[in-house]
Amino acid sequence: MTKGNAMSDINEEWVEKLAAIQEQLSTMYSEIETLRSDLKAAGRKTDSQAFNEPLERLARYGRLFSDIHLSWTEPRE
Repeated sequence: MTKGNAMSDINEEWVEKLAAIQEQLSTMYSEIETLRSDLKAAGRKTDSQAFNEPLERLARYGRLFSDIHLSWTEPRE
């Protein structure tokens, strides 16, 4: 495959797989956020704070995958 910017260079299956990964990541983030909130409400502040870094990393991965998805699906000039 040649290096290029044409959308035809992007396999639609890749886009679908990436979208599925993004959905799973979003679900995982939401579930961890809920657990963190439950722990905090139960007075387990230290335990709830332990989830801060993983949530920040998941958010970064989400932004990265979103950028990749956009680069694969935006019309090219």
